[in-house]
Amino acid sequence: MLWRDHLRRIRSSWRGWNIVLFLDRGSPHTARASRELAANVGIELRWLPTACPELNPVEGIWRWLKGTILCNFQPKNFSDAIKTAVDAVKELTPRQLLTKAGVLSQNFWLRT
Repeated sequence: MLWRDHLRRIRSSWRGWNIVLFLDRGSPHTARASRELAANVGIELRWLPTACPELNPVEGIWRWLKGTILCNFQPKNFSDAIKTAVDAVKELTPRQLLTKAGVLSQNFWLRT
């Protein structure tokens, strides 16, 4: 349900734009209801190859979170771990976030 809400927010925020999302093949992304909603609101979905995390910018952020923020943190519960991760990402500037995602690298596969 959250993924479909996200699709609706993307469309409402970017009215009139041609939107193409590059996604992994996670079950929320590939579910029939999600694919139908994306088509109905005019969002094109393109699939990253299976087992190619280096193509997905969010993997760089996960790597940073796991290797720097969460590696020395013993959460009391899962919610504490999530809150710590979210707070760390919120502290980043947009440029820092893009850097950690690898998007600003000269080797990023989707550079224009």
